[in-house]
Amino acid sequence: MKCVLPKDVRGATNNVVLLDRGTTVIGEIQRGLQQGDARVFVLWTRIETPDHALVSLASPGADELGRSGMPGTVDNHFWQRFGGAMLMSVIQGAFQAAGQYAGSSGGGSGINSFQSNAGQAVDTTLRATINVPPTLKKNQGDAVSIFVARDLDFSDVYDLRPIAVAPAPQHRQRRRDNNATGG
Repeated sequence: MKCVLPKDVRGATNNVVLLDRGTTVIGEIQRGLQQGDARVFVLWTRIETPDHALVSLASPGADELGRSGMPGTVDNHFWQRFGGAMLMSVIQGAFQAAGQYAGSSGGGSGINSFQSNAGQAVDTTLRATINVPPTLKKNQGDAVSIFVARDLDFSDVYDLRPIAVAPAPQHRQRRRDNNATGG
């Protein structure tokens, strides 16, 4: 998984651009979604700037409020998981009804054998599709958050040295003397 920073990321003092706009952040999905999950859990592992500087990250993905994981639209694949089994059940029910009708009229041995095979087919179909995991969809361009879990060391990337910052000039205001006579 990857995302691209839409704007510069600055240091704590706002004086230094640490990550330029267009920097790519690479992440790994921690585990696939399971039934009932509404978030995907991502571990952001690496940052690569447009100048190809690399920074190790190891920080979790979060939502806009800082909660762990990233929300999205979950597709539980209901029809894919149960549609075939439901159709097979309907077919099996139809043959069961036909078998009962044929049994009462004396010629149901072929239908009964088909019923047994249809029951096995429903079971096989359901077993094959019941474990389809859900998928989470997040639109491209949606904002994601990275909860930076530790201080990042940019000393290998930038050659920064502390400098003395001159204090801002003080502007003096002239004091007006109300008692003075002006000309």
